[in-house]
Amino acid sequence: MREDLEPQLPWLRTYRRLMKYEKKISKEEVKKLFVEYEKTRDRELRDRLIENYLYIPKILSRKYGHKSGDNEDIFQVACLGLMYAVDRFDVNRGYEFDTFATPTIIGEIKRYYRDREWLIRIPRKVQDLNREINQTRTTLEHKLMRSPKISEIASYLEISEESIIKAMESSNAYYPKSLSMEYESNQDGQEVSLMDLLGNLDNNMENVENIELLKQNIQSLNPVERIIVEQRFFQGKTQKEVAEFINKSQMTVSRIEKKVMKKIKEDL
Repeated sequence: MREDLEPQLPWLRTYRRLMKYEKKISKEEVKKLFVEYEKTRDRELRDRLIENYLYIPKILSRKYGHKSGDNEDIFQVACLGLMYAVDRFDVNRGYEFDTFATPTIIGEIKRYYRDREWLIRIPRKVQDLNREINQTRTTLEHKLMRSPKISEIASYLEISEESIIKAMESSNAYYPKSLSMEYESNQDGQEVSLMDLLGNLDNNMENVENIELLKQNIQSLNPVERIIVEQRFFQGKTQKEVAEFINKSQMTVSRIEKKVMKKIKEDL
């Protein structure tokens, strides 16, 4: 490979470093193992191949993990990439496994970092679809000489418009909008912030269910209990005044009131 291509292939320098390390088994043995693994898909063969090339994720994890201090996580991701490379490698194509595995592992590491940049965790399938949509939008813009419609993007990718809309909305998790972002008002031309456009929290909303339950409980009381509750808590009368109104003793009113309040509190 020409030396002038090296700057265009960053993984090539890493690959050359990897070639300095000696493998545990010879090239001929490795080739036989890959041929046999391709036929049998035996797990023990795969483990032997992974162990033989384990030095690759070790080196790559040190290279890409030291900046963020998550070497252990990067090593695990690199090992996962090595497993993918072993499963996908075709020995009949004639190139070395190191050449195939290195960019594959680096790709998994970069994908890991790219996924972590999302503010909200989005499923990998949606992230991939979002990238396909962006690529398709660019392609159709050049072809149609205008911004494509959602229906046109959906038709090009052969998926539903609903899937397109969901994937496009997920991009907000990657680029969150600031509450201080300003928009132009359609009415007077003045700018308003996103905070101004958001609704305020209704403090009474959480009491709606309790109020409805309270009404049902009051309706289930007998006539004397209902009169005591209405006179005490809706009319604001004292126990003495309520006792005189229903021709009962104040002690009786107090006892009934406590009984009713206990039942209502338990229901609430």
